[in-house]
Amino acid sequence: MTGFLEETAKRCRSSDRVEIGVRELLGHWGRAARSDAVVEEITAGLASHGLTTVPDLADAGRTVEIALVPETAEPRQQSEPVVDDEAPVRVSLRVRELPSATGGVTSVSIGDTLSQAETTMLSDDFSQLAVLEEGRLRGAVTWVSIHLAKARGERDVRSALDPLPEVLKCDDDLLKQAPRIWGSGFAFVENEERDPVGIVTLADLAEQFVGLANPFVLLSEIEQRLRRLVRKICTVEEMRGKARYPRRTHGADDLMFGDYKNIFEDEALFGRCGWTDIDRIVFVGKLDRVRIIRNEVMHFSPEGVRDEHTRALNAFIKFIKGLDGGV
Repeated sequence: MTGFLEETAKRCRSSDRVEIGVRELLGHWGRAARSDAVVEEITAGLASHGLTTVPDLADAGRTVEIALVPETAEPRQQSEPVVDDEAPVRVSLRVRELPSATGGVTSVSIGDTLSQAETTMLSDDFSQLAVLEEGRLRGAVTWVSIHLAKARGERDVRSALDPLPEVLKCDDDLLKQAPRIWGSGFAFVENEERDPVGIVTLADLAEQFVGLANPFVLLSEIEQRLRRLVRKICTVEEMRGKARYPRRTHGADDLMFGDYKNIFEDEALFGRCGWTDIDRIVFVGKLDRVRIIRNEVMHFSPEGVRDEHTRALNAFIKFIKGLDGGV
């Protein structure tokens, strides 16, 4: 890590900024995904060598720039990483977090023929193309606009041009812009310089939301099953005794996820489950793994939920479902 920081500082002094993938940056600290504690750890490490990220690492998409801290900037205070058992949800999902949003655009020129556009769309299995003129987005052509133009006897792209396609910015809130994508079926994405850098389609949107929703569904089932187990083995007073916020706890529905671990760590309470051949320490370790995955999921990090996370959640559901009687 030290070598990376020294080399990066040297490069920044000679070239102002260094662009790096967020995954690669996390890897230098041995991390796979962002959390508040990880962001704070990396930020402090960069600051120790006079470096910072643009934008802040917590808000960056798939790439981030590392730059020298401006001489007029106040130095950041280094503090001990805080372990957060209940990571807050980051709901500000950005357009750039869709891979296709910055994956480039396939285009035709305003002066091309409809045959050129059709051949490109057929060979690449696209339903629409960007139309560019001198590198700038002039509009779009779709199968519908092409067929209508041909019905009028036209043969060039200009005649099939939709001059007002939906256009998003990389930093737009994806959830707020989703209705625009649903309405037209697609939207182009431009960077701050208004260069077209990608396209988002309904398929991209569906894939992203399915990917996001699946771990939430799994975690929801796990939590519902844990609550049902806790109700069987604990009184409300015992729940309060293990809860982070006892005054707010009036039943299992009020427990934080970290509270479940506290409950099952208690040997007496765990014994009430009646699981004669289940090792308490191993069970609590698996539960803590779910807690860690939950925190990563709740941050909506662009690194996404890895396949091993989904496998771990499915395995834990199968495990706890069996313990709960298979219901």
